Amino acid sequence: MNKIGDKIICECGDKSVDEAIALFSETTLPYKKAKKLVTGCNKTCCRRPLMRLFDMVQFGEIDYDEIDFLIEQRKIKEGGDDE
Repeated sequence: MNKIGDKIICECGDKSVDEAIALFSETTLPYKKAKKLVTGCNKTCCRRPLMRLFDMVQFGEIDYDEIDFLIEQRKIKEGGDDE
């Protein structure tokens, strides 16, 4: 398994978890607008892991295992499990 930070959090924007953390850390935008920095779209396909990650960044504590779990759940729901 790859390091969790290297996993793609949303295929729409092709950004890793670590890249999303960096973008969320550098912005003061609300979630809805900050999400577009990561995804580049308005889709809700990655809403759960992105919203949780955004909240974690805001509170200063990242739970990589929870983010990994949410990414895997999204993949299962979409019917694919490739990394």
